[in-house]
Amino acid sequence: MKKAIKLLAAGLIGLNSSWAQALTIEFDYGFDTKNFFDTQGKKDVLEAAGNYFENRINDNLSAINSTSKFHFNAGFFHPGTGVYGIYKNDFAIASNTLKVYAGGRELAGSTLGVGGFGGYSISTNGTTQTEIDNFFDSSISRGQGDGTQAAVEGGTATDFANWGGSISFDSSSAWYFDSNVSTLDTSATGDDKNLRGNNDFYSVALHELAHLLGFGMADSWDNQVSSGVFTGINSGIVPLASGGSHWQGGTMSLVDAITSQEAAMDPNITTGTRKHFTDLDLAALKDIGWEVSAVPVPAAVYFFGSALLGLGAFRKKVK
Repeated sequence: MKKAIKLLAAGLIGLNSSWAQALTIEFDYGFDTKNFFDTQGKKDVLEAAGNYFENRINDNLSAINSTSKFHFNAGFFHPGTGVYGIYKNDFAIASNTLKVYAGGRELAGSTLGVGGFGGYSISTNGTTQTEIDNFFDSSISRGQGDGTQAAVEGGTATDFANWGGSISFDSSSAWYFDSNVSTLDTSATGDDKNLRGNNDFYSVALHELAHLLGFGMADSWDNQVSSGVFTGINSGIVPLASGGSHWQGGTMSLVDAITSQEAAMDPNITTGTRKHFTDLDLAALKDIGWEVSAVPVPAAVYFFGSALLGLGAFRKKVK
């Protein structure tokens, strides 16, 4: 019997598209034991955040299929308790699909959300070495890079793929769940006036899903970090926050050709504001191996917004 175990990776740390959708993100609320997602409206906002990445990522991921001879078991941090375990034995998932187990619980301090990709264990028996090797490589790499485990894990990793993972949101924070994330009007009479004084759920969901996609956590990310900076071909040389899993606080980028914003993947968000995914954030996903549409060329522009750094008293952490 050959067995592999990978125990990784919680990040304790509705846009339209004209191109074909390659990726499907399936949300599973079966581990939401604290009933954070108690209304369809809350689920709709999370799924709108998932749709953003579905419409930006064009990788072709191979399926994972457990059989009587090949057993792929999915491990993740329980979104309702925070405890890591192997919760899905003989796991299977369709091609071009990621599974995300979502829930809520009370998180420490000012943390609004945590997220990350899952781990796994694999066991096989009664088959040839070639079949074993092929199952290991295809189920771990999902056909990315050169299709081997080494392409997505370890010191040689230049790509990233996974079956999915889990995300949790703080159940004690004041949230704003937007019924239409394509518009934003926070005026006194606007539809989104309730965002003021609350934390934008859509913004935090984008951030945590990006960690699940490997931002700040994948081996292909770590292999491009040196002396506190990320050195991606598409991102450029970008300073990182302590711990190396976020851009340095106050890093700015472009949302569109003219609009600048604090990057979605720095460590904080100001209460009462929305953060969209920026060009720099998308460039980093491309640098860790995702096939991303609409990444600017050359490298995404960023700069530091010193005026935003004084807002710490009103800011919450996203990990």
